[in-house]
This record gives sequence, structure tokens and C-alpha cells, in this order.
Amino acid sequence: MKIALIDDEKSSLDRLCGLINEHVGSDVSIDRFASGEEFMEGFKEDVYDLIITDIFMDRLTGIETARKIRETDKKVKLVFCTSSNEFACESYEVNACYYLRKPYTVESFSAMLGRLDLEKLELSRSVKLPDSQSVVLRNVIYADFASHCVTFHSKLGDNIVSRVSFTDVEPLLCTNSYFCSPSKGVIVNFYEVVAQNDNVFVMSDGSRIPISRRKAKEVTEAYAEFRFELLRSGGEK
Repeated sequence: MKIALIDDEKSSLDRLCGLINEHVGSDVSIDRFASGEEFMEGFKEDVYDLIITDIFMDRLTGIETARKIRETDKKVKLVFCTSSNEFACESYEVNACYYLRKPYTVESFSAMLGRLDLEKLELSRSVKLPDSQSVVLRNVIYADFASHCVTFHSKLGDNIVSRVSFTDVEPLLCTNSYFCSPSKGVIVNFYEVVAQNDNVFVMSDGSRIPISRRKAKEVTEAYAEFRFELLRSGGEK
């Protein structure tokens, strides 16, 4: 999950980062921005799953930043941070999900998480491929490269074939800790591994994915860490 935080107060950014790291989990990437202008300089649609922005900032306010975001990205979840309800009406205009009041507390932050339903968001999260097709990450069992194409084998049976290079796809998937490339030209989703038998992953669709000798130690450790984190967070997701 990728989250952007926008606030011109460093202490507020530090507090939010701490709350996210403590309550959201380890599989999250956080980008911090000290102003709306800084954020918009490199903003592209479908990059972030959640954007949390302060309203009262110099020059480009949080409301103005949100309006610019909505010009290209209609889906990303938006949360406003503020110490007053002065801009409540404007928040409806940009389809904001929540008003997080300052100063931040564990209780208010937990209430925000409940409203956002981040687990549901994670299950529906997608990435856009270089050919503009979208792939829902958690639907992928594994992806493999052959004949100049990558095939995304789906739990839903609707496999996606994209004429892209493996080097273009690998970073899109493997920035998430539950994806891993155990051998050349293959990426597996650890959530869909039902067994590891020596040098083979058995996948939920019955496929057997080899683990190369060169990567065996690295891949086995990554899968063990994934299983540990899954158990620590309460089991299957």
C-alpha cells in the first residue's frame, strides 16, 4: 500500500508516520511532502492508495491540492487533517473519505482506519501496466514471461496477457513484500502458495513453480518472513 502525507508541519508528519507504522502494518510505503506544490510536482494518477493532506497550508491549501488531484485521479482515497470543521462542505466536493482532527490521537486514527476499510482497499488494489491494462494485485497467483509477453495467472480465471518485458513488470509487483521472483521469468504471490516442497512452490491452482538454486536461500527467507508477519497480524488475509 502506498500512502502520501502532505503537511507543512514536520511534527505532524512525524506523528502521522508513527501512527501509520504502528497501526497499518509493515507492507506500506509512505511518501512525505512539505507542501501541496511539492506533491503536485510529481503527482500521477494510480500511484497512491491513500492521500492524507493538511488543509491549512501556505500558498496551495489542502482543498486546492485535492481539487487538482481529482482532475486526474477520481479513485484515490482522500483524508483531510484540520483543527476545525471550516471546510467541511468543500470536502464533499472532492469526495473526501474522512476528516482527521488535530491533534492526532490513537483513538481518532483508529476510527479513520475503520472508516477507510484498508483491508478491503488492499484486496482491490491494482497496478497499471505499460500497455495501460490494469491488474488487481491480490488476484494474481503468479506471473510468467514467455514469447515476449507476461501472463498474469488469476484466481478468477481471467488471465491477463501483456506484451511487456519482464524487467518492466518485476518492479511493479515486487515492491510489495508478498511478491517474489523465485526463478528467472516468474513471480509468485506468497498469499497463493499452498506448500513449499524443497525447491518448488505449489500454488493454489496446482501449478508448481521451481525455486532456482541461486535464489533458494533468499527466496526461502522471504517466504518465511512473509508467513511470520501473516501469523503475527492474525492469520490469513
